[in-house]
Parts: sequence; C-alpha cells; structure tokens
Amino acid sequence: MSTKVGDSEKTTAIVRCIFKRRKEGELTLIPGEVITVNSQDIYSGWYEGMNSNGEYGLFPGQNVELLMDSVPAIKIEETCAADSHYEEIDVVELRSKNSYSNSDTSVESIDQVYEVITHEAEDKRSSNESTPKRITRLYHFTKTEAEPFIAGKTVKTATKIKLTFNENGASWVYPIVPLECTITNPQIETKYSGMKKYISYQITPNDTNISVYHRYKHFDWLYCRLIEKFGSIIPIPLLPEKDIPWRYSDDFVQARMGGLQAWINRISRHPIISHSEIFQHFIRRRDEKDWKSGKRNAEKDEAVGGMIFSEIMPSSEFRLLNGEEPEKYLTFAKCMGESVRSLITVTEEHMARCTGSLKSEYIKIGKAFSDISASFAKSTYLGKESIGNALAFVGKTYDDIGNVYFDQPKQGVHCLLEISKEYKGLLACFPDIINILKGAIEKAHEYEKLAQVNKVTMKEKEAIVFKAGVVSSTIQAEINHFNRELTNDYKETIQHFLYEQVQMYSKITDKLREAYARFEF
Repeated sequence: MSTKVGDSEKTTAIVRCIFKRRKEGELTLIPGEVITVNSQDIYSGWYEGMNSNGEYGLFPGQNVELLMDSVPAIKIEETCAADSHYEEIDVVELRSKNSYSNSDTSVESIDQVYEVITHEAEDKRSSNESTPKRITRLYHFTKTEAEPFIAGKTVKTATKIKLTFNENGASWVYPIVPLECTITNPQIETKYSGMKKYISYQITPNDTNISVYHRYKHFDWLYCRLIEKFGSIIPIPLLPEKDIPWRYSDDFVQARMGGLQAWINRISRHPIISHSEIFQHFIRRRDEKDWKSGKRNAEKDEAVGGMIFSEIMPSSEFRLLNGEEPEKYLTFAKCMGESVRSLITVTEEHMARCTGSLKSEYIKIGKAFSDISASFAKSTYLGKESIGNALAFVGKTYDDIGNVYFDQPKQGVHCLLEISKEYKGLLACFPDIINILKGAIEKAHEYEKLAQVNKVTMKEKEAIVFKAGVVSSTIQAEINHFNRELTNDYKETIQHFLYEQVQMYSKITDKLREAYARFEF
C-alpha cells in the first residue's frame, strides 16, 4: 500500500537518526535535516523524498518524524509494544490525535542504525502529552544511571541474582550444565491469505529438546527487552541486520540464520541473561496466548535500567572498588578496542589480497610457466615432451595455489573477522558501564566525607556505601565474565585460524612437491 502526498500539503519531516545509503536509489539521512516527503509506503515503511540539497531517493520512515497538520504525530512503535491490540505491528504506525488505524503494518528494515521513538501511554492526548522516549539502536548500550538505586529507590521484583567471590573479586554463578540453543529449519510462512510472508526459525534448547518457532521480529523484541533490562551492566550484541529486497533468497536466509545462531550462542552463555525470565519466556513459550501474556508481563518489569541492581542478593562480601580500578578497566577496554580494530583492518586487507591481487599473481606465474611449456612444444628436440609436460604441470600448480589462497578466507580468516567485529562493538559499550561504576564510587566517597562533618548520619552513610558496593561488585562480576568470554573466544578462534593456515600451507607444499617430482626424468 503506497500513500501519495499531495503538493498542497507541503509534507516535510525532520530526521531523527542517521541512515546511510546502501545502494542506488536510496537517500542518506543526516540527523536534524529537513526532508520533503513525496510518498509513503505504509506497508513496507519506506518513504520517498528529497533533501535540502535536491538529492532524491528512498529512506526508512522510522528514521524521520513527520511535520504536517494532517498527521500531527508519528509513533514509531517498538516491536515489543505492550498493547495487545497492536501485537502484529512490527515497527511503524501513523497516528492522529483522535483516531487509530486498524491496518496491520509491518517493516523489515535494512538498517539497524536508527532511533526508536516511543510515546508513553496517553490518557490525555492534548497539551500535556508526554515527551517521547528515545532508544538508540547503535551497537548497543542504553545508558542508565544507578543513582536512584543507590539513593534508596525500590521496585517490585521476585528475581534474585546471586554473586560469588574469588581471587578475581565478584563473579556470576555459573550453571553446571550451560544452556545451548540451536537454530535450524528456517521456513517461509504466510498470513492474510498469502499477502504477507515472513521467515520463522526453529529454536531448540539443549535442556528440554522442545522446539519453539520465532520470526525475526520476535528476536528484535527480545533484543529490545534485554537492552532495557540489562543494558546498565551487560553489553548486548547486535542482532544481524534486517533486509528487504533479498530476504527470501537462500543465501540471505542461511546467512541470517548463522548470524542469529552466533547471537543466541552468546546470550545463552551468559549466566544471568540465559536464566532471566525474559529469555526463558522466549525459548519456552509455544502457545500464542502464553507468548503474548509473557510479553506483556516482561514489558511491565520495573527492575530495568539502573534498577537492575535491586535484583542482586545482599552479601557481606560486597566491596567498593578503589578509584584506580575503574581507570584500569577503562584503559584495558580502550587498548583492546584499538587492537581489535587494527586486527579487523589487517584481516580485511589480507582477505582482499587473497581474493584479489594474490590470486592474480599466482595465476600470472602459472601462465608464464605454461607459455614456456608451449614454446618447448615447438622445439625439434626429442626430449621436449618431458620438459614441456613438467612445465605445464608447474603452470597448473601455480593456478591451483592461487585458488587455494582465494578459498582460504572462507575457512579461518572469516571466523577471525566476525569475532573481532563482535568484540569491537561489545568493547565500545564498556566506557558507559564503567562510568556508572565510577559514579557509584564517587557517591560513596561523597557520603563518607559528609559523615565526617556530621552532615549525614552514619546509618545513612553506611546505606549509601552498601548500595554503591552492590553496583561495584555487580559490574566487576560482568567485567570478569567478559574477560573470560574474550579469552575463550580468541583462544578457540586463533586455534582454528592457525589450524586452517597449517592445512592451507600443507596443501600448497604437497602441490609443490608433486610439481618438483615431475622434473625427475
């Protein structure tokens, strides 16, 4: 369904978040600029318009906010909308102050870098309408402060998270048998008599072997909830990107399934997220009614953001870190981030050489030997056949070596690149997490000074220091978990990379030995 906008309405929109053009016919959006909207495809969620420079093209509607009298507000729904009346709405709904559209709209956006703007529930849709809440969907961290928790704010929660303590400080409690979830069997399904298609994936946890089926928008709902719930202490990896034009091709389906598998592997390995009510709901609920009910319950959770610390079980071993430790964490995250970015650059350059110039060089060498072989064929010398055949084999050998280099990135190099890109994003989250840690430490020190001059009671000071210790120990537990994951992931990835390198060079060596043997005549 495409809605054309007449010139008389002078429809304009302001860009709320960046969109980078990916192919011909799309329009790059820069936050703050004003766009002229010529048409809106309500079904796909894509708009067509022109920027102030006269450039014309398509762009995602959820990246802009319409500025027009006929549609006074645009609501960009999170996929995790609480109202069951809008269960089927994926991302975008146009809304007027007096009426709601009942049409089922859905979007499979090709861009992950955008803002989701949600309006609070409105009992009064007039002058006292609430301010939109913005959730940034970059690689990804939602900054929330722990100060309300430290100051004594409480929320209702039945969940209790236990910490243990060892030589490295605080640690999460790990399950005896780690949870694993396998994603298989992608299926193209339809609804509305075949008018709408989507892909569902079979998810099977190892502890029950009972499968559930979810489509991408359900993964996106889970991602939103995890960001809101755990974003203050745990970096949540991005989902693989959405796509529109080729989302039903076999290559795309397999690539997305691989990306979702890598994503759910990391989530399943986290001892807190994997046993959280949100994630357990995602991998257990098979009945549609139970699924929707669980979604609404998850969206009512009060222990989110900075209040996640209220779920930590009290312990006498909570320790307030000294001021130097957060700086050490920050230095490590910065140095590791730079190293990972450098590794990504070097790996990409290596892949480009293997699939480009390196293969071409070996093919040139092979052709040179083949040309010499052809020249020997024109000789009248009786022994020309032996040398000619040997040289032709050398030419073929170097062609084969070029192909070995071309195929090698598909083996170990690709895995190294993917894990490095994932950690590049995760490491980028830690400055914000560590800032929450530093804020908690500073608040404790502030109250210690106030207690010394009798501006607060010892009981008040001890309460603040204890809560700051909760924040301190919780973030330390996550940092220790992250270091454990980082060590294990790079150990396994580098081992696999080196194994594939050994296999590749062994194959090259065998080919050269075989070519060498051809000259024993």
